[in-house]
Formats: sequence, C-alpha cells, structure tokens
Amino acid sequence: MTADPTKSLTPASVAERVKNDVDQLLQTGLADFSLRELLGLLISTAGAAERNVYLEKEPADKPNGFYDRCLQLGTLPIEVRVPRTRTGDFRPATLPSPYRRGYSEHVQSLLLGLLGSSRSINAAKDALQKMGLSSSEQDLEQVATQMIEELELRNSRPLDPDLLAVFVDGKYVELREADKLRSACIYLAIGLGRDGKKRVLSCIARPGRENLEDWKSVLRGLIERGLRRVMIFIQDDFSGLLPISQSFFPNADVQLCAVHLQRNAKTHLSKTDSAEFQQRWRAIKSSWDVEVGNRQFEELCDRFAKASPSWMGELRKKRQHYLAFLKYPEPMRKSFSTTNVVEAINGQLEIMRRNSGGYFHSEQTLKFKLGLAISSLEDGRWRTLARGIASALPQLNALFQSRFEQTR
Repeated sequence: MTADPTKSLTPASVAERVKNDVDQLLQTGLADFSLRELLGLLISTAGAAERNVYLEKEPADKPNGFYDRCLQLGTLPIEVRVPRTRTGDFRPATLPSPYRRGYSEHVQSLLLGLLGSSRSINAAKDALQKMGLSSSEQDLEQVATQMIEELELRNSRPLDPDLLAVFVDGKYVELREADKLRSACIYLAIGLGRDGKKRVLSCIARPGRENLEDWKSVLRGLIERGLRRVMIFIQDDFSGLLPISQSFFPNADVQLCAVHLQRNAKTHLSKTDSAEFQQRWRAIKSSWDVEVGNRQFEELCDRFAKASPSWMGELRKKRQHYLAFLKYPEPMRKSFSTTNVVEAINGQLEIMRRNSGGYFHSEQTLKFKLGLAISSLEDGRWRTLARGIASALPQLNALFQSRFEQTR
C-alpha cells in the first residue's frame, strides 16, 4: 500500500530539523543574497529537511534528487529546489499542490485548458499573447514541463508488489517531425490496487507500430519496478501477446477484451449472424457462473461453426481467456471483461488528436497531453471508488489471498 506522507510527519519533528539546517545556513553568511534569493534558499532548505524526516519514517522510500521550480509569492517570483523521492509520495508541505505555482485556481484551469485544446505548446503561447496575457507564458511553460516530468517519473517509480488487476492496451498515433508524419504506439498499463484505486503504472510511446518486443519491454519493466502478483490481466487479443503475458505473470488469469471480440464478429460474420452473435454474447456475460458460461460459449461456437470455422476454432482454444471474468464477483464482471479502463485515457487522447488536426505536433506535445489525460482521471473520478469496486473489494481481496497462499 502507498504510504501517506502526511501521517508520517509532525510540525515538531520537521521544525527541529529545519531549525538546525537554517542555523547552519546562517553561519555561512548571507550578505550577498537578495531577499528573493534568501527566501528561495530558506524554502529549499526547509523542504530538504522535511524530506529527511519523511525518509526516517519511510525507510523503504529513497531520495531522488531535486527539480527546480518558480513559486509566486505575491508579485515576487521565488526560485526553489524541490526535493523528491523515488515513489513520488513525498511533497514538501511548504509548497502548493502539484501544477500550481501560487496562482489562482481559475488561472490554473485556464492554463491547463489552453494547453489541452491547443495544437502545441507554442500555439498555446500564441493564444496567450493574443489575449494580452503574455506575462503568463513562463507559467505555461512550467505547467507543461512539470506534467512531462511527472509522466517520465511515472515510468520509473517502484510499484506495489500486489495488484488485483492490470489492464493493458496499445494506441496508434501520428507525430509530426520535420514536416513529416511518423507513426508511434502508446503502450498503457493501468493497475487496480488492493485498496480499490486505479493508477497508471506505465505510459510509454515508442516509434512504429505495436509489436511484441515493445510489449515484452513494458511488462518486464513492471516486474523490474517491483510488481510480483496480479490476480487478473486484461488485454486485447493482439497476435502473440497472450503467451507473453502468461510467461510474465503465470499465476494470473488472462482475460481477452470482450469489446474487441464483439467487433471481430462484424468482420467474420454476416450482418444477420453478427447481430445474433452479439445477443448470445450478452447472455454469456450475464451467466450465473463459469459452468453456465462455458456451456453457452460452446453453443455459440457450434452455432457459427459453419459460417466461420477457423474463427470459431480460435475462440474454442481461447475460451478460458474470454470467460475468465466470470470467476469474479458480479459487480466487477463488466470491468474485468474489457480494456475500457484504458480507453478512458485513449478516448481523451483521441479528442485531443482530432482537435490538433489529426496528429500531434511533437513528441513533447504528445507527452504533455498524455500527462494531462492521466492527471484528469487520477485527480478526478479515480480518486473515489466506484460503487461496484467498493462493494466487491472485500471479496476480491479474499480471492487474492486464497489464490496466492496456494501458490507459495
């Protein structure tokens, strides 16, 4: 479980450490510092001291250097060095919340909205100038820079070893570079923790089309960052991905996306047969248990064996991977049968792509908009447990405990 740093620190514990560090700072002599530099130095020193206290309380976390930021104290810009840790759970209490630089919420909303709707960061700057807000260009650049940094840090942070579910999917995009368009694939992995919360585990853009080597790299990266036990792995039926997922997570159920299955029916069957296929599949999704679902799945394959013998043969071989969701509590079956959780991010990206003329104007613009899509979910509706997850969470954790006690 992710530690809550606010519970690890007390004003008294931090105050004593800050006092000692500031005393040392004063002994070095401050005659050559301006007021602005002095304030920045004091805030930076306080933040570093606060991190030291946090790390004593949370020894599993480690320091991860600093990043430079400009805070606005009234009309005075203050340059500070912000300490960070490997997990990203620590943030100095002296600083405003992420992506704020001391400006108001409505200015924050303006900057994020402008960046999200503009074709590029430069286009957003031009829009600010036209509105007579050129003084906010630095803030705009800072918001974009930190969003990109957070996205890159996300792909290296240690992970919880245990997750109830992992959802993975790839999305094709086009980038414009040197007046040429090139294709790229975004590899997304989202985890459902034992606390019931969804978190983006990995979000990596690679040049070219979706391929197995990149997927191996993504899944290997999750393990190298600490992920060990997953109860169910939900993915699409990208050719060759199923055995790779099984090799990395041998004790996990692998569920193939039911939405992709239903789309494929329109390719392999006539319009009339496809409509009947959808109806039969809806009946399977509402099955009482695995046994009933298996029987209905066999009946479905028998029904369309003549219309599409090769496809029905494939479905029979992968039956357990299309019906894995039936093992789980009823409130979670819909969520566990599809990769729609990933589509929540992909859908926002698709809107941004269309607003940008059908492609992203640079890799940096793509990274920013990915970060924006992720933060809007993690700081928005994902902060509250959905009703189905909340009601099923005790059963899911009991299933997890039973599964992995048996495999030790």
